[in-house]
Amino acid sequence: MNISKNNKVLIYRLGSLGDTVMALPCFHEIKNSFPDADITLLTNKPVMAKAAAIEAILGTGYFFNRTINYPVGTRNPGQLLDIIKQIRALKIDTVINITAIRSKKALLRDKLFFKAAGVSNLIGFDVQNRDLSISVDPTTGVNEWEAKRLARRINVLGDVDLDDERNWDLHLNKQELAVAQNYADQLSTQKQIIAISTGTKNQSNDWGINNWQLLLAQLSNKLPGWKLMVIGAPDEAAVAEQCIQSWGKEAVNLCGKTTPRESAAILKNATVFVGHDSGPIHLAAAVGVPCVGIYSARNMPGQWFPKGKNNQILYKLPECAGCGLEVCIIQQKKCILSISVDEVINAVSLAINQQIKSSIINHSFTYLQI
Repeated sequence: MNISKNNKVLIYRLGSLGDTVMALPCFHEIKNSFPDADITLLTNKPVMAKAAAIEAILGTGYFFNRTINYPVGTRNPGQLLDIIKQIRALKIDTVINITAIRSKKALLRDKLFFKAAGVSNLIGFDVQNRDLSISVDPTTGVNEWEAKRLARRINVLGDVDLDDERNWDLHLNKQELAVAQNYADQLSTQKQIIAISTGTKNQSNDWGINNWQLLLAQLSNKLPGWKLMVIGAPDEAAVAEQCIQSWGKEAVNLCGKTTPRESAAILKNATVFVGHDSGPIHLAAAVGVPCVGIYSARNMPGQWFPKGKNNQILYKLPECAGCGLEVCIIQQKKCILSISVDEVINAVSLAINQQIKSSIINHSFTYLQI
């Protein structure tokens, strides 16, 4: 690895909430490799209302010093020239690429762009064929985990231990922890908490409000003394209230009330999390909460699994699996809608009971009997 001459580093990373959490170990590795560097993050502006800006996930002041916003897909010469000028003005000499899978042509275009900006040291741009498309992990037989793929891209900096909890630390600040403590006091965390998020950016990933209501009505009876916490975006608050009505006992609706980082802090109080293939499940996993994932088959299993070994991920793989559709009309979401309420309850049971067995803290847990 070439050492950054001016100690000026740029991280090239596009994506939203879940994508950013997957890249957390890489951000830690970069921070550890360049502990005294002035770090700039080149990232995209959110393209959807629900897509959290990367700063809302990583915070400010620890992983990077500033951001440069990149309009995704732009071919506007003026905008591109402005970014080049900003990079040159900062005298950046090292760019580290931890973006999603890109074609060989796109990678070449990126390299030429950063060379035009005066960057001499490029890390993560010279890739093998397996980096140009989703590959099957030979150790698991499923699609390679995204966190593993990203870590491999920058292994010139060193091996990234994806099992090390320190590499998933969001470095929550005192204010974020204080907000979480305030809600924890309201929840009276002497009792166990089941956290959920019903939101998703893609219609194809949505299990449906009817299923959620049936699930919570049954879990409410099976989990006496437990409390419900719902997190999500502001426009998910109404659905959250419907879920709370089905739960029928003590609950708190945090949709739109907490930032993603505040949500992560309060999720630490949860015993188990249930959600779609979306950002919140990755937040919960990052802070160590066992997760039950209700996944569609728009992506094949493996790539977007949340971090952790005690998660229960529900998948059905019809012949159309791997379609990549954001909206499913013709097949009427038969992959995710074929996941039954009973299957989710069984998965919640496994997640809770595994958490009990692995916990070294003396809690009074309620086993979920099926």
